[in-house]
Amino acid sequence: MTNEDKKKALRFFQYGMFILTAKAQHDFQGSPYVASTVTWVSQASFEPPLIMLGLRKDSWANEAIRQTDSFALNILSEDQKSIAGKFFKNIEVNGQMINGYSFDTDQSGAPILDEAYAYIECTVTDRIERGDHSIIVASIINAKVRRDFKPILLRDTGWNYGG
Repeated sequence: MTNEDKKKALRFFQYGMFILTAKAQHDFQGSPYVASTVTWVSQASFEPPLIMLGLRKDSWANEAIRQTDSFALNILSEDQKSIAGKFFKNIEVNGQMINGYSFDTDQSGAPILDEAYAYIECTVTDRIERGDHSIIVASIINAKVRRDFKPILLRDTGWNYGG
């Protein structure tokens, strides 16, 4: 196996793009809220309803989830690439705004972006520490679809993560 073949093969996997949000117990850059664009997300079980995701071990999002064991996934549509792009780097929280986007909270206490067409809220049930990412298995405690839409996929953006 060559590294290039491995990278190309792994890039055939299809990933959605989500804004993961959480409310930590301790402030990160002056705010308890964290938000990050994530792509390694998948449904893991029908009953009970579970998802799984991979997060960099050293990310603020991962640390916030370690503190609270809860988070939200804000689900974006194919026309919201610019929103996804704003959450790859450090965030700025100003009142009820993250990176210029207003939010509210629901059951998990994590920010729910007003721009998100759908969201799910989760509590962590299991965590596996392997490699450079944590694998998190979480129960869905709340979900809402605000309108029908086609979700954004990483491959449609021209961006890459993984491989």
